[in-house]
Amino acid sequence: MVNFLSSRTALAHRDIPGEVVELRLAPLSLRRRPEGVLDYGLALCRSLRLMGKWRPRVAVAFGSYASLPPAMAAILLRIPLVIHEQNVVPGRANRLLAPLAKRCAVSFQETLAFAPYWTRKAEITGNPILREPGRGDLGEALRYFSLEEGRFTLGVVGGSQGSRTLNRAVREVLDLWEGRKDIQIVHSVGERDYEEFSGLVSRDGGGLIYRPFRFIDRMDLLYGVADLMVCRAGASTVSELAAHGCASVLVPFPYAGGHQMENAMVLERAGAALVCEDREFSGAKLRDMVEGLMDDRSRLEEMKRRAAARGKPEAAKNLADLVLRVAEERR
Repeated sequence: MVNFLSSRTALAHRDIPGEVVELRLAPLSLRRRPEGVLDYGLALCRSLRLMGKWRPRVAVAFGSYASLPPAMAAILLRIPLVIHEQNVVPGRANRLLAPLAKRCAVSFQETLAFAPYWTRKAEITGNPILREPGRGDLGEALRYFSLEEGRFTLGVVGGSQGSRTLNRAVREVLDLWEGRKDIQIVHSVGERDYEEFSGLVSRDGGGLIYRPFRFIDRMDLLYGVADLMVCRAGASTVSELAAHGCASVLVPFPYAGGHQMENAMVLERAGAALVCEDREFSGAKLRDMVEGLMDDRSRLEEMKRRAAARGKPEAAKNLADLVLRVAEERR
């Protein structure tokens, strides 16, 4: 297996099985950087040379600008192409490749409303996730995060880099909940703001329990122990929340071209999440949403059930099966 990635992405994915080929690309902008066309041309030539040498039976593209040269090389070499779309709204790269692809794997049924011409070649596989449900138990999670059993557990995760909007809301709600003996918070802060929050780690002694982390490796444990998650709405996050059956408050990142809002609305329309726009999210808003669900536990449990009903924990197998079927058709 060979992975074609942008140079920036490849450096962060050295643990991917197989050979990693770095393509030195940036998002193409004819107005700001017209010379970028040459980079794409060189990447296409390199992709043609390597794929012509290896002659794979199938190629798989996951969107983004880095996927275009190798995907186009596969098409030119008549290698069957499978594309996978993570988000509800297809990105530009996948929109361009879809008419030439053999099959289109999608994470959400709702994607077909935005790309109806995909329907005849589409398969709803779900979005492969890294953290499998059910790996840890409650006791392990309580020990890992130093939590107390019986408290309402709130998980706050703003992505790998953290979220200033979510972090600001948590900072405000810490003062609002300082005396609460029935709530505990696990917060993935991110490297940028961690120093500000690390000194607030204690807050024990019968009051609010607060646990900040730079980054949480065992997200499976947090999904298992949290009564409610507060997150952005990237495709992987939404897919993981559903697969783990988590009730959530989703605050879509406003500068993602509308992708995150559409992802979030999938869970809200299913009754599995509450959605709040970034500009409206605050500590007071967070307090009101959380306390409303604490006072209505039946609704909270129903949100968890509805999230699980939308989850596809077997998505990786579904996608692998689709790719293997296309490879067999090639043979």
